[in-house]
Amino acid sequence: MEVPYLVPDYYPAFSCKMGACRRPCCEGWPISVSMKDYFHLMGVECSPELRRRLDGGLHLSLHPTPDAYAQILPGYDGVCPLHMEDGRCALHAECGSDALAAVCRLYPRGVRNGEDRECSCANSCEAVIELLLHHTEPLSFITITNDYGLPDMPPRKHHFNTEGREQAIRLWLIGQLQRREYPLPQRMLLLGQALHAMEEALASRNDAQVNALLSGAIVIPAPKLPVPSHENLTQGLDAVEKMLDTLDRSSNSIREYGEEALRYFSGSTPYALYEAASARFAAIVPQWEAWFEHLLVNHMYFVQFPFQDRPVPLRDEYLSLVAVYALLRCLLVGYLAQKGDVTRAVDVAAAAFRLVDHTSFDLYAAPLLRELGCDDWAHIRLLVSL
Repeated sequence: MEVPYLVPDYYPAFSCKMGACRRPCCEGWPISVSMKDYFHLMGVECSPELRRRLDGGLHLSLHPTPDAYAQILPGYDGVCPLHMEDGRCALHAECGSDALAAVCRLYPRGVRNGEDRECSCANSCEAVIELLLHHTEPLSFITITNDYGLPDMPPRKHHFNTEGREQAIRLWLIGQLQRREYPLPQRMLLLGQALHAMEEALASRNDAQVNALLSGAIVIPAPKLPVPSHENLTQGLDAVEKMLDTLDRSSNSIREYGEEALRYFSGSTPYALYEAASARFAAIVPQWEAWFEHLLVNHMYFVQFPFQDRPVPLRDEYLSLVAVYALLRCLLVGYLAQKGDVTRAVDVAAAAFRLVDHTSFDLYAAPLLRELGCDDWAHIRLLVSL
């Protein structure tokens, strides 16, 4: 039965690129499948060659659960065993979409069958990145009807006091990042202030304050950005380079781009190098602020920022988003400094979000910033000003 879902306005235009994808979204990552899908895949009627691929690629999880019972593991080359030379999935090509596990059938769509039914697409898909690159107006949200064939989500393990208005608060926070009267770095700071104000109102159970924030009766002022200077830029770059070096060593997804960016910024005149690379990036992607806005908004909606189902302070969720912004900005500016075009920009952004979406990045980003001494407001201002 079809039911209503709230989706970003680009969602109806999304379609998979199939074999035209330059870098498959499943490359290098194990794909978790449910118990139901595992036994479905074990019983699929298919050719002997496809059966060999399926049996060789499916492995039971070390600690199986009904939702993550087994995994389709990539081969030694990082490629899914069902991946064909022309870029398509062998199971899909031979048996049709109904034979696929739910994660493969729906990806990059993220379906939330909770109290508020939502659906959006992950930024780790290059087709989504390209859609957002050419989207000019701020993302809005529309209602569609669909039947994704998925059960309702289990109850939350961690609850937040949202006065029953979780979705409204999340959309309000997204709206703060879309206040285009300010440059994007200033909006990143504004978002932090808005989240702090809302968290205080919720913690004190001040319903009138929550209403005033959501209605716009209280307008959060935009904090000032730090004055551009050699010292400020050097401190910001130093912080993000340490973060990038740590992530680069632990992630195949961004290693190529991270190493190139780190090499570029390691020169004797980082201020001049960054200024030149930033200008080049702006020439390659003149609409970069709108594009970054869409990427961040889409990510916020996809992960249900800042109310993800885990026991961390809301401030940590904001720190994680700051880390996403700084990582994205410096990867793109540094990598595209010498070998840049729009296609490469899309590839770098998709790689960054494969790291963010396919790992526990949102959980360890805030502790990493704390470990680097970059979790205070002064360093946050420097990181978002890069």
